[in-house]
Amino acid sequence: MPPAFLPLTNEDMTVKRAVLSANEAFYAAFRAADFEAMEGLWAKRRKVSVTHPNGPGIDARDAVMESWFRILIAGDPPQVHAFNPTVIATARTGLVICREELGGASLVATNVFVLEDGQWRMTSHQASRLPAPVQQSDPLKRRKR
Repeated sequence: MPPAFLPLTNEDMTVKRAVLSANEAFYAAFRAADFEAMEGLWAKRRKVSVTHPNGPGIDARDAVMESWFRILIAGDPPQVHAFNPTVIATARTGLVICREELGGASLVATNVFVLEDGQWRMTSHQASRLPAPVQQSDPLKRRKR
């Protein structure tokens, strides 16, 4: 029976670091309101999509880039910080799941990257608010009532 988890190779780690670096570049461009950098991070020959919090899904590169222009240039770009990234990657595709802090709200984000022209380029960004933590009472206290 094969092992449940195969050990990571140096190549696996190199790919994961490269995907994580692309993810960090995405958040740096977002925080700096750098539309040109943001535009350069997105794939040019693959289908792309974005789902901003509380917004509809947007696909087609021109529409996705227009949404980023409205956020970064025409609007008041929020400060966003990403935490606790988990990277899942193959040789040509990378997925990063992380928590975002945005204007006091906690979100979960999924960012998808593909290898295009030797660079990791984004094909999808989706962010959704996390529900507020629910206060749970101690089950032992409930039994004593």
